Amino acid sequence: MNHLPAASPQKPCLLRNFPALAVAATGLIFPSLSAAQEDKTNFAVVANRVVGMLQEHHLTGADFDGELPRKALKNYLNFLDFSKLYFIKPQVKQWMNNYEDVLDDEILLFNLRPAHEIHGVYAKAVTDRYEKIKALLEGGTLNFNSDQTVEISRKDADWPETLAELDELWRKEIIREVLLERINLTHAEERRKEKEAKKPKPEGKIEKKTPDTPEQKVLKRHKRYLDTLKETDNEDITNYLLSSIATAYDPHSEYLSAPERGQFDIEMRKELIGIGAVLQTKDGGAEIKQIVPSGPADKSGLIKAGDIIMGVAQGTDGEMEDIEGMKLQRIVEKIRGEANSTVRLKIQPADNPSITKEISIVREKVQMKDTLAKGELIEYTDPSKLGSPLQRTGWITLDSFYADMENRSGRSATGDVKKVLERLNKENIGSLVIDLRGNGGGSLEEAIKLTGLFVKRGTPVVQQKDDKDRIEHRVTRDNPVYNGPLLVLTDCTSASASEIFAAALQDCGRAVVAGDSSTFGKGTVQTIYDVRDQMPPFADKERAGSLKVTIAKFYRIAGGSTQREGVRPDIILPSRYDAMKIGERHLKYPLSYDTIPALTFDMAPTHPLPLKELAARSSVRIEKDPDMVFIRDYVKRTKEMLDMNLLSLNEKKRHEEDDANQGRNKAYKVERRQRVADVNKTGDPFKVYPVTLENVEDAQLKPDSEVKKEKPFSLTEEDESESDASDEDFFPHGFDPGKIETLCIAHDLVELSAKNKATVKRN
Repeated sequence: MNHLPAASPQKPCLLRNFPALAVAATGLIFPSLSAAQEDKTNFAVVANRVVGMLQEHHLTGADFDGELPRKALKNYLNFLDFSKLYFIKPQVKQWMNNYEDVLDDEILLFNLRPAHEIHGVYAKAVTDRYEKIKALLEGGTLNFNSDQTVEISRKDADWPETLAELDELWRKEIIREVLLERINLTHAEERRKEKEAKKPKPEGKIEKKTPDTPEQKVLKRHKRYLDTLKETDNEDITNYLLSSIATAYDPHSEYLSAPERGQFDIEMRKELIGIGAVLQTKDGGAEIKQIVPSGPADKSGLIKAGDIIMGVAQGTDGEMEDIEGMKLQRIVEKIRGEANSTVRLKIQPADNPSITKEISIVREKVQMKDTLAKGELIEYTDPSKLGSPLQRTGWITLDSFYADMENRSGRSATGDVKKVLERLNKENIGSLVIDLRGNGGGSLEEAIKLTGLFVKRGTPVVQQKDDKDRIEHRVTRDNPVYNGPLLVLTDCTSASASEIFAAALQDCGRAVVAGDSSTFGKGTVQTIYDVRDQMPPFADKERAGSLKVTIAKFYRIAGGSTQREGVRPDIILPSRYDAMKIGERHLKYPLSYDTIPALTFDMAPTHPLPLKELAARSSVRIEKDPDMVFIRDYVKRTKEMLDMNLLSLNEKKRHEEDDANQGRNKAYKVERRQRVADVNKTGDPFKVYPVTLENVEDAQLKPDSEVKKEKPFSLTEEDESESDASDEDFFPHGFDPGKIETLCIAHDLVELSAKNKATVKRN
């Protein structure tokens, strides 16, 4: 999620724009709370408060009336039935007629009836549809030899007019799903045979589990969805409605239910207190999908992947609570708790499902290490150029701009990047790449602080304009840590804080930006308000949730907004994302692009960067690079398929199409492996040394081959026989084509920068 808190959660003001009848001398009038209601959160009050907070704090200052309730109602209907496969048009028209002009009044009067009514119809439609799907799959009447087609995506389709039309859509949909499973089954069988051919046959008789048929897999998937739907409660329905209302204002305003707020805080802190296990729903319980290495569960040795949790108890003597049928999020909440507290679990072991056992685990702080900043020291010698100097490039990957919003001295993205960068500096790197691909943003403060690692103190980073048209700008406050050649690598999913960072360094001439044709284009600032602060006295506020609301727009120091437009790189690299519609401009109801006056600022000492020469050199390589040619061909074919938006329901034709795609991909892999082998005849041109927060203080860095051998095994439930083998021989060291080209650009930047310095010195 692209959260960008502008500050820590704060207390909002009183509401405005409500009719006089809703206000008394003593404050706001709330519905009376019975004793039963006092024992649990009243979500009608929550909805009323959230709408008021949106009116008070959203950047547009818009009242929730006129077009906004209509947008919200459409959002709610689309949220429930995104692919238009459960409702029919007359139902939708009736709901729009009944509620589009009164939804605001209903919420003002503490009434959630419209949301519950629509969701009730939806739940019944899913239940009824499951029975029809079951009859289709078990009836043996599906035709896989027709010339019919089905839409790949129905997100832009309309609801069907009649139930008969809906039944026909579902018949095609089920054929599509079964066909896909048949193709997947074929691939799984091919992988199994390939692996068996490589391994010696084991002695003795081996019992093999009979896999589900494609029809059984499809039915189980729909049954799981139905079972999940049955767990929906008042809190969920309120969440769906309020998120639909918030996103009617703009795509990044959002209601966060209590569990979602908790998860948001975890993502920002990059740590949680629990047992260190990833769960998934299975057979009415919670299955251990993964054990986090070095977490409490891992260190206890009492639990493993595949075990199923059947009950949870608190402390050493708390009552064991049966969790069968309980929502997964509620189970997770019960297992998490205070540090150094005990949780007891009733476990059904994966290796002996005929028994259950009770275990005790002491909760601890669990670090989400895989998502923290990490680096690499990459040494490269060009094998095509005899006597070419050794290139030493630092590479830092940052997945998000995380920060502990409640503890200024807690973990932060900038603090972690600084540790990695200081170690890379000790290794005498000649250039540095900051990889922000897939980085959806995070803390605005962290974007400013991170920029400060590369520019002089006092350099402006970002401008911000609020709902009163007040403009302020933020500057760096620390001295730089790295002054050498710098690249920032982005893609179309790099958003928010990523765009602030990239734009600031681009505008002042400090860094070369490379990547997709544009970043995401999220130029808005959000903050989080706790709804509990607006709840009436004595009401239960435990699950009131929070409102993430857009309060401002941010702008580049050169004056333009990144809203909708994003950051356009200096050097564009071919990307598989080019085939897809990703970005702010493709979302519903995005705020507009605009500009404000540019700031006066000093250009970085690296200005002007040799951008034209770098782009020209890169273009020559890209045109000749077989990997980039393959990506461009993939984009072309994918665009054609998505534009056509039709998929054949003829099994023979689908297998022919799949065989052609598989053949093309296999040929490419064979050809690439041969190229890698040819290059490696004179030795691997790359030496890679991982630099993590755990080894920055080590006396000597170890190569990646040694680190992989020492890395703790991550226990997962995944069946290796069903997954592809490692692609290390396909992309050595995990270097995808974009990464390799970026390294080449970094080497060019070092060379051209050195030439420019020599020229300046002679002059």
